[in-house]
Amino acid sequence: MPESPDFDQIARELSLGLAVLGVAAYREAFAKDLAEQLRQVWNARGAADLAKVDAEMAASAGHPHAKNLDRALRSLDR
Repeated sequence: MPESPDFDQIARELSLGLAVLGVAAYREAFAKDLAEQLRQVWNARGAADLAKVDAEMAASAGHPHAKNLDRALRSLDR
């Protein structure tokens, strides 16, 4: 199963260009802020996925495997 993206590393790579622009002092703060924004996007996507799973699972609540599937899906990305 793929792991969550390393948002800190992505942010550091994206912010490397700032040093070239003469704002090296702000690079780490930018990387930290960018990583937080990426996490929020990732979490929002996960929340939307869970809402979809909830809607689908409600329709199949009586199925014998529904509880196991629900538990497995919710354990992803934790």
